[in-house]
Amino acid sequence: MAPSGAATRHTALPARSLGRIAGVLCVGAALSLAPASVFAQNATLVQTGHAQYDNLQYEEAIQTLSAAIIRRGNTPAQEVQIYELLGLSYLALARNDEAEGAFRLALAREPGHALDPNLAPRVLEFYSGVRQRWIAEGRPGMPRPSEAAHVPVPVVIEHRSPPTQDRGNALELTANVVDPDRRAAGLVLAWRQGSRGLFHRVSARGAGGAFSATVPGTDVRPPVLEYYLEAVDPNGIAVTSRGDAFAPLRVVVPADVASPIWSRWWFWTGAAVVVTGVAVLTYFLVSSSNSSPGPAQLTINVTGN
Repeated sequence: MAPSGAATRHTALPARSLGRIAGVLCVGAALSLAPASVFAQNATLVQTGHAQYDNLQYEEAIQTLSAAIIRRGNTPAQEVQIYELLGLSYLALARNDEAEGAFRLALAREPGHALDPNLAPRVLEFYSGVRQRWIAEGRPGMPRPSEAAHVPVPVVIEHRSPPTQDRGNALELTANVVDPDRRAAGLVLAWRQGSRGLFHRVSARGAGGAFSATVPGTDVRPPVLEYYLEAVDPNGIAVTSRGDAFAPLRVVVPADVASPIWSRWWFWTGAAVVVTGVAVLTYFLVSSSNSSPGPAQLTINVTGN
């Protein structure tokens, strides 16, 4: 459901923007910067995220677009479109800090980027304010002409996924974030029970690159628990992950194993009754076989008319 004050009719991107995204994706697919399969996967994620946004499924759109932005093979133009959709989705949920962070990342890749003028006035006003603040702060995130081009060191999440976990037991997860350029400000754990539905999210505990987070035992149920880890920047935008909403890590939760029949109380109660019955029957059979036989008696009653 759209938040109060959101003009849902005008918040969805119009067909012209959708065509622009499709055009960007087609151009990107024509490049040889990454395998065609990677472009196809990324294009599918962006299209899925766009459809979810249009259907007012903002949380789902954020999950999908976050998965798209951390995958390799996006061109700068593709990244602009992903960050724009992310910003609009966050704004629709009144998560203004994350929306501003996403819009700033779009501007850092395309300083002259503008939203479609047919969007809601509230959205356009917010974006204009973000752009003004970004310019006033010296356009952070853009490369400086006087500086040598800096290739950021990728952020790496070191984590080992446990293969199984017992039902109902809380799952404690740990990870180390290797981040020489200090792009990440924290780590987020996202999880869900089973293989469908939204992921729950919680900020991991820790500092200095070492983090831990816990999945509550109530969500550890057969047959499987799915989760992923996201390293996020100060505005909560993903910079890298281990797994994602479309390729999560999995922990098998075995179903309860039926206890053997001899461990049940009623088995031994029944067995005791059977043993007692056999013993009594044996006693009478043995007793009757040892006693001397008595004379046989036959009684016949004849009734006359």
